[in-house]
Amino acid sequence: MRTVVMALTIALVASQHVNLVPELAGTQTYVYKYEALLFSGLHQEGLARAGIKIDSKVSIRAVTENTFLLKLLNPQLFEYSGIWPTDAFVATKLSSEVAAQLQIPIKFEYTNGVVGKVFAPSVVPTTIINLHRGILNIFQLNLKKTQNIYEVQEDGVQGICETQYLISEDEGSNHTTITKSRDLTLCNERIIKDVGLTYTEKCTECQKRVKSLSGAATYSYIMKPTPTGVMITEATVQEIHQFTTLYENHDATQMETRQTLAFLEIMASPIIPISAEYLARGALQYEFSIETLWSPIQLMRISNPQAQVVDALNHLATKKLEEVHEDVPLKFIQLIQLMRFASLDAIEGIWSQFKTRPNFRKWILDAVPAVGTLAALKFVKKTFLAGELSFPEFTEVLLATVHMVTANLDTIKMYSGLALSHKVQETPVLRKVAMLGYGTMIARYCSGSLECPVELLKPFHEIVIEATAKADTSEMTLILKVLGNAGHPASIKYITKFLPVFGNQILLFPMRVQVGAVLALKVIAKKEPKLVQNVVLQIFVNKDLHPELRMVSWIVLFETKPNMGLVITLARALQKEPNLQVASLVYSHMKALTRSTHPEFSLIAAASRVAIKILSPKLDKLSFRYSKAFLLDGYEVPLMVGAAGSAFFINDAATILPRAVVTKARAYLAGAAADILEVGVRTDGIQEALLKSPFVHEDRLPRMKQVLKALKTFKALPNKQPLGSIYVKVLGQEIAFANVDKAVLEQAMQLTTGGSIPELAGEALKAMQNGTAFQYAKPLLVAEVRHIFPSVAGVPMEFSLYAAAVAAGNLKVQAIITPPLTETISVSHLMKTDVKLTAEVSPSITLQTFAVMGLNTGFIQAASMAKGKIHTFLPLKVEAKFDITKANFKIKAFPIVLPVHALTARFETLAAAGNIKAVNAERITPIVPETVVLKHSQEAYTSMITPGDLSSETIKTVMSPAEEPELRTSVPVHKTLCSVVPHIGVDVCMEVMSCDATFIKNTTIYNMIGQHGVHINIVRADGPAVEGLELEVQLGPRAAKKLLKEISFADTKTPKVKAVLQKLRKVLEGEKMNKNSSFFSHNKLFYSQSTSSHSFSSSSSVRSSKSHLSKDLSSGQSSQSFKPIQSRFLGDSVPPVVAIIARVVRVDRKLLGYQLTAYLDMPTSRVQIIVVSIAVKNNWKMCADGVLLSKHNVGARIAWGAECQQYAITINAVTGHQGPSPMAYLKVKCEKVPTIITNYAKRFGYSSSQLFHFINANILTHFSFPFLFKVAEYISNAAQMTGLAISNEKNIERQIELIILVPTERTLDIIIKTPTMTLSVLNLVLPIALPFEAIQAYPESDVTNIIQNLYIETSSAKCSKVRNTLTTFNHKKHNYEIPLSCYQVLVQDCTSEHKFIVLIKKDDVFEHEDLNIKVADIDVDIYHQKSAVKVKMNGIEIPTNNISYQHPTGTIRIEQKGQGIALYAPGHGLQEVYYTSDQWMVYVVDWMKGQTCGLCGKADGEIRQEYTTPSGDLTKSSVSFAHSWVLPVESCRDASQCHMKLESEKLEKQVILNGQESKCYSVEPVLRCLPGCVPIRTTPVTIGYHCMSTDTNLNMFDGIYEKSVDLRETTDAHVACRCTEQCA
Repeated sequence: MRTVVMALTIALVASQHVNLVPELAGTQTYVYKYEALLFSGLHQEGLARAGIKIDSKVSIRAVTENTFLLKLLNPQLFEYSGIWPTDAFVATKLSSEVAAQLQIPIKFEYTNGVVGKVFAPSVVPTTIINLHRGILNIFQLNLKKTQNIYEVQEDGVQGICETQYLISEDEGSNHTTITKSRDLTLCNERIIKDVGLTYTEKCTECQKRVKSLSGAATYSYIMKPTPTGVMITEATVQEIHQFTTLYENHDATQMETRQTLAFLEIMASPIIPISAEYLARGALQYEFSIETLWSPIQLMRISNPQAQVVDALNHLATKKLEEVHEDVPLKFIQLIQLMRFASLDAIEGIWSQFKTRPNFRKWILDAVPAVGTLAALKFVKKTFLAGELSFPEFTEVLLATVHMVTANLDTIKMYSGLALSHKVQETPVLRKVAMLGYGTMIARYCSGSLECPVELLKPFHEIVIEATAKADTSEMTLILKVLGNAGHPASIKYITKFLPVFGNQILLFPMRVQVGAVLALKVIAKKEPKLVQNVVLQIFVNKDLHPELRMVSWIVLFETKPNMGLVITLARALQKEPNLQVASLVYSHMKALTRSTHPEFSLIAAASRVAIKILSPKLDKLSFRYSKAFLLDGYEVPLMVGAAGSAFFINDAATILPRAVVTKARAYLAGAAADILEVGVRTDGIQEALLKSPFVHEDRLPRMKQVLKALKTFKALPNKQPLGSIYVKVLGQEIAFANVDKAVLEQAMQLTTGGSIPELAGEALKAMQNGTAFQYAKPLLVAEVRHIFPSVAGVPMEFSLYAAAVAAGNLKVQAIITPPLTETISVSHLMKTDVKLTAEVSPSITLQTFAVMGLNTGFIQAASMAKGKIHTFLPLKVEAKFDITKANFKIKAFPIVLPVHALTARFETLAAAGNIKAVNAERITPIVPETVVLKHSQEAYTSMITPGDLSSETIKTVMSPAEEPELRTSVPVHKTLCSVVPHIGVDVCMEVMSCDATFIKNTTIYNMIGQHGVHINIVRADGPAVEGLELEVQLGPRAAKKLLKEISFADTKTPKVKAVLQKLRKVLEGEKMNKNSSFFSHNKLFYSQSTSSHSFSSSSSVRSSKSHLSKDLSSGQSSQSFKPIQSRFLGDSVPPVVAIIARVVRVDRKLLGYQLTAYLDMPTSRVQIIVVSIAVKNNWKMCADGVLLSKHNVGARIAWGAECQQYAITINAVTGHQGPSPMAYLKVKCEKVPTIITNYAKRFGYSSSQLFHFINANILTHFSFPFLFKVAEYISNAAQMTGLAISNEKNIERQIELIILVPTERTLDIIIKTPTMTLSVLNLVLPIALPFEAIQAYPESDVTNIIQNLYIETSSAKCSKVRNTLTTFNHKKHNYEIPLSCYQVLVQDCTSEHKFIVLIKKDDVFEHEDLNIKVADIDVDIYHQKSAVKVKMNGIEIPTNNISYQHPTGTIRIEQKGQGIALYAPGHGLQEVYYTSDQWMVYVVDWMKGQTCGLCGKADGEIRQEYTTPSGDLTKSSVSFAHSWVLPVESCRDASQCHMKLESEKLEKQVILNGQESKCYSVEPVLRCLPGCVPIRTTPVTIGYHCMSTDTNLNMFDGIYEKSVDLRETTDAHVACRCTEQCA
C-alpha cells in the first residue's frame, strides 16, 4: 500500500511540471522586434569590419493548431564598412526594393517546439525564405520535461548538429532561462556547398592540435509563464566562425552573427496571407539556390547577360597585347560570371558574332570551361559536333571543362552524349581524353553528393565484360583508367576481373593490364580502405605472382593507411620472402616512413619503426638495381602547411633501367591535403625494342625445339611486349597517358633518320626569312575555391579564394640568310649558311588573387577581403649571328626602352560592403586604420573559440569595459633601394611600401593585414649610353684573331715572379711521397677508431698485383712519373682553341667586359684557361692551369686578381692503392682568399687560420639570411638521415680532402675531411660491380676496348667458370661435376622467341668442356683440341688464325680475343661468349635479364631463387639443379653419345611415415644411366621424396614431379656411364 501511495505522489508531482514549449496558439498575434547583425573581420576592436544589419518587426499568428503565419513588418537593411565599433550602420535603398517580397507572409508548422514544413507562394525567392528560416530557427527548441541538462542532435538552419541544453529557473524573477549551444564542427548533416574542393581530402591528423575552420553558436532564452503556458520574452543568439591557416592560438579571422528577438506586444489584428497558392518550400534547413553564380569579389547588376558579355569581350579582346593591363584578370573573372547567367541561345549568339575574329574567339573559348554551367557544356558539344572547333581547340576546352563544369546528373548525361559520340570515339586522342574525363565527372559528382548511383558507370562496366571477352589490351587499359578516375566502390567487382586472385582468364591479360587494375584501386582506397585492403593483401601475400604486381599492390595498400597490427604482420611475413625485389622495396619504404615527421603519417611511421626492427638489416645493403622507395616530407605546424614527395622504383630483374617508376607530390594547407601531381613511367621492353636485332630466322626454330624437346618439363616464360608507357595525374585524376610500342619507336626513328628534321628546320628558317610576328594571350582561372554555408540568420556566408592570371607576349622574328635558301634544303646546305636572326619579345604576366570572407547574396554583399596583384613586364630585343662555316657565333642584346616597370606586387586587406541598388557606390574601408583605440580587455580575449566557449557569461565578459583605452598609431614603411648594374648603364630600383598592424600585436596575421607593395623599376643610369650587350664565341684557329686584348704577363725573370712560378711548379708536381705516407697513416688510424668491420689493410680477392688501373702510392712510382713543369703562358707557343668575349657596347666605344681564351698543349698534357678584363687599364685576370702529371695524377691551380697573383686555389686528384684496395684522392687547398671574407671573419674574432671554421660554422648566421642558419643547423641531422657519420676532429687548415676507397667490387668507403669536421660513410653499396678484371685485360693505351669492356661489364650479366667453380649471373658460386658426353643448357633465352641457346658438354676422352651456341641461323661449336681452340660453324670447321667472321646481317661476330675466341651477338641477347682452354664466360645484354635460364640462372638478382629447374620449380640442391638442365637421351646410340636419362627414383630403404610402412619416390628427377649401361662415376645428391602406403596400387610415376615433399634423402646420381654392345 505504501508503494502505491508513493507512485501516485510521484505521478502528481510530474503532472505539475511546467511545460516550457513556447505558446503561439490562439486567436492573438504575437509581435516581436527582430534584429540580426552579421560581421566579418578580426575580433580586435579598432580595425575595420564589414557587415549588414536586418531590422524588422515579426508577427506570428496561429492558423490551425500546428500551423502558423509569420510576417515581417517594416523590414530595414543596413550595411556596414568601417572601424568597429565607432562607425555607424548606413541604411540602404535596397530595403524598399525587397520590402515587398519580405512582407509576404509565410506559413510554417510548429509542434512541441519543433519547426516543421515551411510554405510560401512561388513568387517568394528562396533567398527570402532563408531569411525567414533564420527567424524560425530561434523558435526551434527540443525540450525535455524531466531533464535540465542534456544533449541532443538537433535540426536547424545549418543542419543536424550536436546541441547541449541547460535549463535553469529563477524563482525571484519568475522566469526560466534556457541556454543551448551548438557545435557546428560535430554535425551528422551539415548544410555546406563547396566549390573547387573536390580533389582535396581532410587531413584529420593535421587538425588534432587546432582546426583551421571552427564554428559554434549559443542561444539564450528568457521564458515567462502566461495563463496559457509560457512565452519567449527575449532570445539572443551569437554565432562565430573562425578560420586560420596558421597555428596561432591568438589570432584568426572570424565571421560573427548576432540575433535578438524581443517580445513587444499581443495584437488582435489578424495576418492576412496573399491570394496565391502556398507551396511546400522545404523545412527549417537552409536551401541553396543560385549562390554559386554570384561572385563574392564584386557585386554586378545583371540585366542583359548577352549585351554585358559583348561589352566585356570588347574590353578584353581589343586591348593591345604589348603589355597586359593590371585589371585584365578581374575583367576575365567578370566575363566568366556574366556568361554563367547567359542562356545557351545567348552564348551561341555571341559565338556567331565573334567566331571569325581570332582575338574574340580565343577569349570565348578560354572562358567557356570556367563558366561551368550546363549551357556552357551544351555549347561545347554543339559547336564541336558542328565542326566549328578544331581538334586542338576542342581538346584544350574539353580538358578544362571536365574539371570546372558543375558535376550533376544533367551535366553528366550531357557529357556522356559528347564523350560517346561517333566523332569523338573515332579519334584515338580525343577518345582517351573524353573517356578519362567521364570518370572524373563521376568522381566529382560523387564527392559532393550523398548518393552516387552505380548506374552512372553501367556503360563502362559493360565495356569491361566486352573487353575481357575480346582480350583487347588497349581497351582494357583505358577502361581501367576510367574506373580508377571515377573511384566508385562498386567498380571493385569489375576491376578484380583483371587480377590473378579473382579473375578466371588471367593468362589472357598482360602484366601492364594487371598493374593497371591494381593502380585503379588507389582512389577507391581512400573511400573504402577495408574493401581495397582485402584485394591488395591477397595479391601481395601470394608469392607465386609476378613481383611487379606484388610491389604495386604494396603501394596501393599504404593508400589505405593500414594499422600497426597489419604492418607488423606483413613485416613478419616478409622475413621469409623469396623475392629480393619485393623485400627491397618494402624494407626501403618502411625505413623511409620511419623518418617521416608529417602528422598524416604518424601512425604508419610508428608502425614502421617497430616493423623495421623485425626485418633483416641486410636488406639495407641491397644496391639500387633492386626496387627502392623514397619518401621526403615536411610539415610546419605554425603555418599549417606541408608537402610530401614519394618515389617508387620498381625493378624485376636488376636491370639498369627500372621497370617502372611512380612518383607523387602531395601538399597540405590549413588541414586539407591534395595529391598535386603523380607521374608513372614503365620502360618494360623499350630497351629490348631498341637494341634487339630485327632479323628473325625461322630455320633456327627446329634446332631450338629439338633441344627443348629433351627438356620434357620445360616451361617457357611469357614474351614481353615491347612497350613503354607513361601516365600523368593532376589532383588525383589521370588526365593523360600514352603507350609507346614498337610502331611508335619505328616512326620516331624514321623521323630522326629520314631527313624530316632538316626539312622542318629549313621550313622554319624560310618563314623567319620572310619575317614572322606572333601575338599570344592566355587567360586562366587559376583557382576558384569556395566554402559556402548558412549563418543562423539564414544569410549565406562563405570563405573564398579566387586567382586569375593572364599571360601575353609579342614576338617578332626576322632572319637574313646568306646564301639564300633554295627549294631543296639539305643538311650540307644548312651547314654552309650564315644566319642572322633578330627577335623582339615583350612577355608580360598579370596575376590577381582575392581571399574573401563574408556574406554574399545576389542583392547585397559585405565581406573582408585580401587582394593581391602581381604584374611583370620585361621586353627584350636580341640579335644572333651564326656562321657555321667559320665556327663563329655572336649574340647581341639591345637596350630596352627605359624606364621599365619590371615588377609590381601589391597586397591589401579591405572591408567592403555594397548592394545591387548602388553597384558603383561600394563602401570600402582599409582594415588597418592609421590610429587604433586599443582596449586591454579586448587584447586579453584572444583565445581561439572551442565548442562550449560561447555562453552568455562569456559574451558579457568580452564586451564589458576595462581599463583606460590606449591610443596606438601605425608606422608605415616606405623605402627605395637602388643598385647600379656595373657597366650596363642601368639602375635597378626597388620601392617597398608597407603598413601593417604590428603596432597592435606582433603576430603573423597582424603582420599580413594592411597594405604592402613592391615595385621594381629599371631606369637609365648616369654615364655614357649603352648600345647593347654582346657575347661572341669563336672556335678553332680563327680564335686568336678575335681577341680584343692581348694577353701578357709580367717578366718571368724577376725574382718575385720566379718565386710565384716555383710555387706553381711545386703545386702542380704534387706533394712528396713522405707526406702521402703520413696522410695514409693518419687515415688508417681514423679507420681503426671507426665502427667499420675492416681496415685499409684488409685483403681483397678482386685486385691483382698486375693491375694497370693505378699504382700503389706508397711505392713512389707516381713521383717518378712527374716531369718538371715549366709554368709558362701557353699562348706563347700554341694558338687558342676557343675564344669567348662578353662585352658591353657603348657609344663612346670604351671597352668593357671580359675575354676568355682556352689553350691546349697536347705534348705536355696541359690545359690553360685565361679570363681577362678587356678594359684598358684593368690588369685583373683569372688563370686556370690543369696538368696531367701522370696517368694517375692530375693537378690544377686557379688563380685570380691582378695578374693572377692575388688569390689562388689548388686542386690535386690522385688514384692509386691503399694496401690492396683501389683508392681515389682529391684535395682542394685554398692558398689565399679575398680580404672581404677574411676581414669579415676577423670582425668576429677569427684569424686567417680559422677561416674555414668561420665559413663552416658562422658565416651563414652572420649574413642577413636567417633561413641559412636553419640550414646549417640541420646539417648534422641531414647527414645522419643520409647515413653519414660525423666526427668533429680538427683537420688540416684551409684544406678539404675527399677519399674514396674501394674495399670490394660492390662497396665504397667515402671520407670527406674539412678543417672542422670529418664526414664518412662506409660500405656504401654500388648498383653495379666495378670491372677491375675487365680493365686489366687491355693495355692502358687501348682506351676504346677499355671503355667497351666497361660498358659490357657494368650493363651485362656475366656467367663464368674458372677451373671447377661456376659463377652464375647472380654471382652464386657452386662446384659440381659435369656429366660426361651429355649436353647441358648453360644459358638460353627462355621466352617463346628462343633467340639463342648455349650448351656445354664435357668430352669423355680429355674431359674438356666444349660449348655449342645456337643463334640466328648458325650453329657454332667452340671446343678444345690438341692444345688449341677450334671453331665449327654449322658442322664445318673454320680456321682460327686471325679469325674474323661477321654474319651477313651484321648482328653476329666471331673473332679472336686474347688467348681465346669470342662470339658477339648483342642484337640477339648474347653480348659475348668467350672461350679459352681453361675458362669460359657468357655475357647477356641488360634487356635479357630475367628472361634467361639454365645453369647460369635467370640473371634477375634473385639469389634466393637461384636453383630454378626447367619446370619453373625451385630445388634446394645445387647438384639436382645442375642435373635438371641435362639434355637426356632415349637411346644409348644417340648421336650425342650421351648415355643418361632423368627419372624418378624409388627410395630403397624402408620408411615408416605417420605410423605406416610407406614406399617413397623422388619428386625431383635423378640422372641415371640408360638400360644396358653401368655407372662408372657417381656424385651424391640430396632430393625430396613423396611417400605413400605400401598397400597403394596406384602408379606413383603419374604426375610424381608435382607431388609434395615428405622427406629429403641423399642418393647417388650417375655422371659417367659405360654401355655394352647389347645396349638398345
